[in-house]
Amino acid sequence: MKRMWNVAALGAVIVIGLGTFAVDATEPKAEWALDISSNPSVWEDAVVGVSYSTENDIEQRFEVTTDESRITSNLNYIAEGLRYRERLNEGERAIHRQMNGMTYAESIRTEDGYIGVGQDGMKELIMFKQEDGEKLSTFSFDASDSKIYDIVNGVWSGVFLNDGQLNLIYRDGYDGGEDVKTMLATFNQAMNEVTVKELSMDKGFITHVINTNRLYNTDVPSQVTETRYIPVGVSSYEVIREGEEEINVENPNPGLFAYDTKMGKVVQLAEDQGFWDYTVSDHNLFALNEDGEEVVIDLNTGKQMTRKVLDSVDDAFYSNGRLYQTRQAKDGVVIDVYEDGKQISSAAITPENEDARDMLKQINVDVR
Repeated sequence: MKRMWNVAALGAVIVIGLGTFAVDATEPKAEWALDISSNPSVWEDAVVGVSYSTENDIEQRFEVTTDESRITSNLNYIAEGLRYRERLNEGERAIHRQMNGMTYAESIRTEDGYIGVGQDGMKELIMFKQEDGEKLSTFSFDASDSKIYDIVNGVWSGVFLNDGQLNLIYRDGYDGGEDVKTMLATFNQAMNEVTVKELSMDKGFITHVINTNRLYNTDVPSQVTETRYIPVGVSSYEVIREGEEEINVENPNPGLFAYDTKMGKVVQLAEDQGFWDYTVSDHNLFALNEDGEEVVIDLNTGKQMTRKVLDSVDDAFYSNGRLYQTRQAKDGVVIDVYEDGKQISSAAITPENEDARDMLKQINVDVR
């Protein structure tokens, strides 16, 4: 990889045989613009992702900012790597290298930097911690220990901090089996011991922990603060019979759930209802339900409030602690931005050339 970076720096990509791919991979040449209607400061550091695909066409992806529009799909891997490096600061590059050097890894970002756990195949479990956003320290656990082997062999759901200690939630047992258990591994602050226990669940199992960074996705921006309630996703298996065959299908449990660190069990924070999306900012959980109402839950006390945000929910999502709603318009895709229950800005992704206009009715938009 280092040699390839040097070749790219010398401008010799075509000479080594990547010429045609490097030149032509960016077709088609659709161009987009970000037209801001109000409060431009909201969009100063924002990147709008635009994706286009149909049943017959390969997906095309673009990044649009206030300054430029660029295609990001089907680039040669040198261009992809250079682009990814541009998005990471030095501390993020260090944690990216650490996590991608493992078979699998998960982490969270704290005030001091990233902390997480990964594995080297089925041989080792590796805990890592970043200090002052730079220096990384690690500790390895040999998977010849049966307890450690069960962890590396489990299905990982995510990590969180409690009393300064890193915790990993994982499933013990294979998908669909009646013996599936949700487990909790706790690493001490010295990073040289780990204890394991089963979590109490009324129904189902934990599928994910909110704000966990996973391998190849090390850019979750939210900084995690310690709270009593740790928001998690919960699912259950439903048995479907097709003739003589039984199939286990995983279905998300309706509502909002959290692991209660004080009681040591999983609890339901919000009643059985459907939610479009949810996120954590500071010590609050924000979730948008199907009626356009935002549920706000204090993760230290469990207290909650509900406020009306959207009149209709067409397509909405959370990013960077804000709520975004997108809707198709005649000349583009409108993006409305909400914060603390109020609209603070509006903008639109609009086509700049014929290639983009041909894609307009079939694009999806996200913001980071």
